[in-house]
Amino acid sequence: MVYEISEKYQYTLLGWLKLIDLEKIDQKLIITAFTHPSFKGLYPDVEDYERLEFLGDAVLDLISAEELIKDTHDSEGVLTEKRKLLVNNDFLAKIFDNMHINMLIRTAINYVPSTKDKANFVEALFGAIFLIKGYDESKIIWNLMLEKIGKTKKKKIKPPQTPDDQENRNASLEFYNKLGLTQFQKNAKSMLQELCQKQGLDLLDYVLIEKSGPDHNPIFKVQVSGVVINHVPRWKHSAIGEGQTKKQAEIKAAEALCDEIFLEYIPSD
Repeated sequence: MVYEISEKYQYTLLGWLKLIDLEKIDQKLIITAFTHPSFKGLYPDVEDYERLEFLGDAVLDLISAEELIKDTHDSEGVLTEKRKLLVNNDFLAKIFDNMHINMLIRTAINYVPSTKDKANFVEALFGAIFLIKGYDESKIIWNLMLEKIGKTKKKKIKPPQTPDDQENRNASLEFYNKLGLTQFQKNAKSMLQELCQKQGLDLLDYVLIEKSGPDHNPIFKVQVSGVVINHVPRWKHSAIGEGQTKKQAEIKAAEALCDEIFLEYIPSD
């Protein structure tokens, strides 16, 4: 049975491609990228995404590796773990869902894509984009997708000052990665809370230690403290932050503590 692409599908695909500034391209490879192997059971003449998925996997690995090398001074082990966070199946499946790719895929009747399938579709898409537009354009489209799903705001981490500082930072990041901390779109308070929860520790205390200034323009000073690293001996840290509201001061205190323990976070500013 020969499969013919409907005008409705082509129209839907064109509208979707406009979202990522790709409407002026040949759609054949894009359609292949959205074709699951199960679809071949219905239409053996079509090509599925598997070859493009193989290529796209390498493309996304390279894009992520290049961005990490530019943005950090981490060790090879830390870079590897961070790249896994960027291009693992769960994260790519989120892109699949947030970019509404489900309305474009071709599968067997009533087939429900798994998390791995969703990731494969995204990887195949970037294999197609790479073949059509090249590496630089692939990077642009990747960053555009991250922007559309709110993942491009830069994380902040205290820069190393000395060789010992760098060594401690690398050790800390490796520990955080082993805990499986998700270091994307998390503010400092959330990151500290997740760090404590993953170790079975009590949550940190935020205490108002001073309020100054006039009533119409007050300044709050908050101290955060507690055990944040469950080693022997346990690491107990504290930090102070100031703000025009108690909430702002808590955030600043949390950011100061994250800086102290080399824990990445999304800055509040």
